[in-house]
Amino acid sequence: MLGVAAGSAPGCPALNGHGMLYQVTLGGQGVLVELRRASDQLLARVDDGPEQPVQLQPVHGPLRALVLGERRIELLAELQDDDAVRLTIGGLEYQAEVLDDAHARLASVAGSRTTGHARRELKAPMPGLLVKILVLVGDTIEAGQPLAVLQAMKMENELALPRGGTVTAINVAAGQTVEQGQVLVVVE
Repeated sequence: MLGVAAGSAPGCPALNGHGMLYQVTLGGQGVLVELRRASDQLLARVDDGPEQPVQLQPVHGPLRALVLGERRIELLAELQDDDAVRLTIGGLEYQAEVLDDAHARLASVAGSRTTGHARRELKAPMPGLLVKILVLVGDTIEAGQPLAVLQAMKMENELALPRGGTVTAINVAAGQTVEQGQVLVVVE
């Protein structure tokens, strides 16, 4: 997905005026994304939605701005060793897996399914002061449940993960200054 702004997804051919189809699994939900280049812009269609201009712009380090039509979303994007992409959007962390249409068909014929990883890490989406940790090791949490509160740019942000599980590690303490991308809480 990081390569989309340049015209292709990792391991997939570049766009040449014809659309490319991708199966994208994000936070356990799958969508079909069609990308095509029209003159000087990249257009995207998600499932059966309208075709819209799309850009993925660098902001600073791993911070990116995804512009889809008139909507702009800032996100952290990190390519993983298994070609998955770890995204942090609004303090929530997601694992995204992107397959071009041919690989998606092959996976369905072979009977494999895209599955989420059992280990999830809540990472600081920006540098700041960790105000409080809202869970303890051993706690069972629900998807979207606030796990920590981070103060950054004079605002307090509740941080959560998109899936539930059991807290297996807390790597920071309240009152500690944290860096962007630092692992705060581990859930399995």
